[in-house]
Amino acid sequence: MFPLVEFPALVQHYAPCFEKVFSAESFLQFERYISGLLVSENKTVDGINRLFVHESRHQSSLNRLLTQSPFSLEDLNQARLTLLGSLPGTQMKRNGVMSVDDTLLIHYGDHFDQIASLWDPPTGRYVWAHDLVSLHYSDDDTDSPRRFQLWKPTDVDALERGLVAAGIRLRESKQTLKSAAPPQMAELLAKGGAPPSAPTRNGRLVSEQTPHRRAIASGLGQGASRPHVAGDL
Repeated sequence: MFPLVEFPALVQHYAPCFEKVFSAESFLQFERYISGLLVSENKTVDGINRLFVHESRHQSSLNRLLTQSPFSLEDLNQARLTLLGSLPGTQMKRNGVMSVDDTLLIHYGDHFDQIASLWDPPTGRYVWAHDLVSLHYSDDDTDSPRRFQLWKPTDVDALERGLVAAGIRLRESKQTLKSAAPPQMAELLAKGGAPPSAPTRNGRLVSEQTPHRRAIASGLGQGASRPHVAGDL
């Protein structure tokens, strides 16, 4: 791969549309990152950083953009949508369609934030995964993602408060589970807001079935909500 001595013309032309989202330093790293994604065969942070021989920087600067830079993903996506809406070829049209889909990002292990055991139709089994819910636009000329958000598993503590508020209380014989056996307590609470057969594992809620597309669509942009999940109130 040849090194870069300047940003690609495509980046120079469109990057200013996103400048207000970032600080001056973060915007420079944003330009470097997008340039690397476009032209680098090695799309890791280190691989992208090595492209820029005329302005050598430590890879930690680019890494901070992706992990610590305090820019808003919502503002960044809105800037992208504004850009798409300003171009005739990518504007939304009357004959365009919107589709909602969710993609399971499967992990091997359960020690991840916001992970859940979800039903995977292709394999016919439950898997530990993140669930990426996306809203996609398509017409005869173009297609593009519009919104995206990770579905978040049910908060068991919030579920308990909701059950209490609804007048559903635990029997006295079950009160000690919260301190003596937290996983069993979580499972008991989940059964209170789901069918008796709804599975749990190690105190984590498990999806009862795959999402209903229209219901997911109604939650996009305001906190995506996955229906038919064990423990939902």
